[in-house]
Amino acid sequence: MKPLREGSMTERAAAALRTSILNGELEPNVLHATHTVADQLGVSRTPVREALMQLASEGLVRVQRNRGFVVLRHSPQDLREIFSLRILLEVPATRVSATIAGPADIARLEADVERMREAMDDAEKFLRADRQFHRSLLAIGGNERLVDFVDNLRNIVLTSGVSTANRSESIEEILEPHVELLELVRRNDAVSAAASMSRHLMSTGVKLIAQEFGPDTADEFRRTVSMLVPGPS
Repeated sequence: MKPLREGSMTERAAAALRTSILNGELEPNVLHATHTVADQLGVSRTPVREALMQLASEGLVRVQRNRGFVVLRHSPQDLREIFSLRILLEVPATRVSATIAGPADIARLEADVERMREAMDDAEKFLRADRQFHRSLLAIGGNERLVDFVDNLRNIVLTSGVSTANRSESIEEILEPHVELLELVRRNDAVSAAASMSRHLMSTGVKLIAQEFGPDTADEFRRTVSMLVPGPS
């Protein structure tokens, strides 16, 4: 990790740690010493400890008092719960956003989709653009806490080191539902946009869980979520 520059040391430490976790630099299920991380970042232990408490609240690490911290690798149950939460939150939020979206909102979504298209040969950049599309869409509704909470749920999945990109589905297949969502939001078709988001998240969850843990676990996820949210099959 690179030393930090000026600014809020706690926030910058949290951002640096989060990046190191998501790119795999900090290995999961291994005890990491707080003082070692503080030395690498060029700060005292206090902002690192405060940053770790923030990351613990996001579900990325478990802090062990006076020992250090462990980056968490998540179980099938964790992934089922995360995608269930995303469906419960993002589907109604998409309905709201599609209802009230205006020209400036549409322009931001169009730019996000265009960035996805431009990055189709670079999975990492593509997934960053994918993430930004979801943030832009949810942000239309004006609930910043919801946007950040969903983003943290995505962080937890990424901490697990898993993605369907170029494994369970191609980049083109991942792009398609985002293009569909853009068109539905452009038409302010709230009901169809919500249904499209539901299908997208259900499909991603099923493919990801099947890819990592097998079809039986994916079927259990599908059955559970189908009971929570009508019609996301």
